[in-house]
Amino acid sequence: MLSNKTPSTVRSIINAVQRYKVLNTLTHDCFETALETEQQLLSQKKNNSALNGRPILIKDNFCLRDTLTTCASKMLANFRAPYTSTIVQRLIDHGCIIVGKTNMDEFAMGIASWSSFGPVANPWSLTKTMATNEEDNKTVLHIAGGSSGGSAAAVAANFVSIALGSDTGGSIRNPAARCGCYGFKPSYGLLSRYGMITLVNSFDSPGFFARNIDDLIYATNAVAGPDNEDATLIPKPFKPLKTSTELSKEKRKIIIGLPDDYDIGTLSTEYRSCWHDLVHQLTETGEFEFRRVQLPHTSYSNAAYTILSACEIASNMARYDGIKYGHHTKNIDKNKDTYEDIVTKTRDESLGERVRGRILAGNYYLLQENYEKYFVQSQRVRRGVVNDHKKVFEEDKIDCLLAPVVCDDPITLAEYQKSDHIFSEDDLFTVGANLAGLPALSFPVRLSSKGFPIGLQLVGPFMQDQALLSIAQRICSTYEFPFLDLSIQN
Repeated sequence: MLSNKTPSTVRSIINAVQRYKVLNTLTHDCFETALETEQQLLSQKKNNSALNGRPILIKDNFCLRDTLTTCASKMLANFRAPYTSTIVQRLIDHGCIIVGKTNMDEFAMGIASWSSFGPVANPWSLTKTMATNEEDNKTVLHIAGGSSGGSAAAVAANFVSIALGSDTGGSIRNPAARCGCYGFKPSYGLLSRYGMITLVNSFDSPGFFARNIDDLIYATNAVAGPDNEDATLIPKPFKPLKTSTELSKEKRKIIIGLPDDYDIGTLSTEYRSCWHDLVHQLTETGEFEFRRVQLPHTSYSNAAYTILSACEIASNMARYDGIKYGHHTKNIDKNKDTYEDIVTKTRDESLGERVRGRILAGNYYLLQENYEKYFVQSQRVRRGVVNDHKKVFEEDKIDCLLAPVVCDDPITLAEYQKSDHIFSEDDLFTVGANLAGLPALSFPVRLSSKGFPIGLQLVGPFMQDQALLSIAQRICSTYEFPFLDLSIQN
């Protein structure tokens, strides 16, 4: 039992999470350990970290020693990590208190955070007292975005102020925009991926959710920098990012690019209006200048991302055969079944349809007769995307790009369950930053007519994370977003 004597921020979080179980933000909790850690920190000399004593949540694809790390899949339902990921360990070293592991799309494949643990619900659904199903008088729930939806929903609801996620093709920015919080994907190679269960090696980027930009900076500063366990990291020492109070008072005009290629037909009138209205508002301050820019390979980027990610997924998922660890089928005919039969049965029982589909697609693209047509061509598109952004930032002298993140309000969980398509129109806004390895930040702007957050994103030059966050700080200081707070007991 949890001790009622604990003077606790952690206890308040536990109460809020339990009160709003309908949001389904967690796959596993660390409540007992979190309360014990909080008591230990209270009795110790406080360190100088801005994160000391801060409760956080981590996406369930980051390893935490002796703790269930499942990637929200039946395949890893009983897997307890034998070590802790570099990022999580550095957060712990800075005094963070791990409260639990957050729900996500299975193996981070998806845009609704619907897994073997069920779907994450958008916390803004709970504010719509009129949006109920008249038959059973239940609140109609909406998708939270994905694949890091549990982390985004928890921060948006104010259960915790910071949560860890991962972004492969928009998996931080998409749910941050849907749920109404900040979502930051740093430059590829800035944060270690050691101990983060891989989806797509060349795209995966750890990152954070928060309710203000300074918290994103505190968290990034705590974990960034070289790691001997991850050879893909930038090898030079990390220069800590400056917070809003440390930034210079320089008010030079910021040049922001507006990609024509992102102004697509499926972008709703209301979301397009939010984009244009913010441009008009910022122009009037005299501190920002906007220019139309072109990213010619955008129309091909989603197809290239889909193919390249499937190829890497097929390779990475080969380890899940149920032999060394993970789910192992009991439906075995010892006199008949081959190794391939056992693997097939194991995967049929433990992997969702989307995951199995990606594995099949990746293997198809990598067939000798298809390799040049799909994989090689997609790599050429990727190089084109990189060059498009390089031209905009280096030749056109653009400081960053401002663009949408999603096309429209989230659909209901029931609508998502009935739908076959995978919302590729939203991916078009986000995959470019992953193809090019660029830093990107999703930030909430205002509420739609239906009461859901509308978010936009900034994309900056490679390794210019400080400049991007500084620009975001200046932009977001010009208006006030009405953050949700479900942590308060009604």
